[in-house]
Amino acid sequence: MIHLSNDQSKVRIPAAAVRRIAVQILGKQNLSIAFVSNAAIRKINRRFLKHDFATDVISFPLGTDLLGELVISAEFAVGEAAKRKIPVEEELLRYVAHGILHLLGYDHEEDAGKAEMWSRQERYSGVSAP
Repeated sequence: MIHLSNDQSKVRIPAAAVRRIAVQILGKQNLSIAFVSNAAIRKINRRFLKHDFATDVISFPLGTDLLGELVISAEFAVGEAAKRKIPVEEELLRYVAHGILHLLGYDHEEDAGKAEMWSRQERYSGVSAP
């Protein structure tokens, strides 16, 4: 089951597309996705990762019957989409795929892992490379 919560009001969340991508990547695994504001994700980033800034997506692996939780800043997606001149929905779907891949063990800190992660992220989200 994919549980979505929308704790912000500035951006319309494409719930059906979010669920489609999550199920495509995860199958029947359970996942929670929370869409929040920049202020909310900044607080979470500061508290759990000791980074005092807003970011796009934070993945929390849980390792129970719930694979994990994604916290996504819908507001951050607006800014990035404007910079790239793409639809906000496209940017949000990229964040969903990216966060799920982190939960599955993919990483982009090293060049070898980065190329594979980006390739999968773009394939699953149905968008072009960043």
